Amino acid sequence: MGGDSKSKPMDINGQVTKVTWRIANFCSIKSKKLCSKIFTVDGNKWRLCIYPKGNNVDFLSVYLVVADSVIWPTGWSRYAYFGIAVIDKFDRENSETLVTSKEFTENEADWGFPSILPLSELHNPTRGYLVNDTCLVEAYVFTDRNIGFISHELIVKTDTDKLQTKEADCVKAAMYN
Repeated sequence: MGGDSKSKPMDINGQVTKVTWRIANFCSIKSKKLCSKIFTVDGNKWRLCIYPKGNNVDFLSVYLVVADSVIWPTGWSRYAYFGIAVIDKFDRENSETLVTSKEFTENEADWGFPSILPLSELHNPTRGYLVNDTCLVEAYVFTDRNIGFISHELIVKTDTDKLQTKEADCVKAAMYN
């Protein structure tokens, strides 16, 4: 698990759990795979995992993982509808977001996006994906099969991280002055 990562679940409208994972010292990460702290949605334990240099592709790869899958009995399954975003801290509207649903099972305890953001875009200094060598990944997760409303608009308009936004504004101003 990444020592510099923090996750904090937030309940949105009583149904969607938002998890913010701030990954500091991103360019110094040596491991192929890095996982967040465990968070709980409807009593189920989850975590996010990234491949900072891609999972056999030239893209940032991000997955949602059933964190306690080894303790479940044979034949278990867990459903999740989720969106994952790599936040552009200069302009949230440009954040890369993808949404899917999945029935997780003992044979597929992780699911996500191997090609969420090209590494060239991630490391582009004119974009806000890496500000002060920190990457911000957000996940929006719910487990009610009857609801399906996570969208890019929900993700980019749900900005509770004002400190990080101010930090990005300062870096962006310094770049263009």
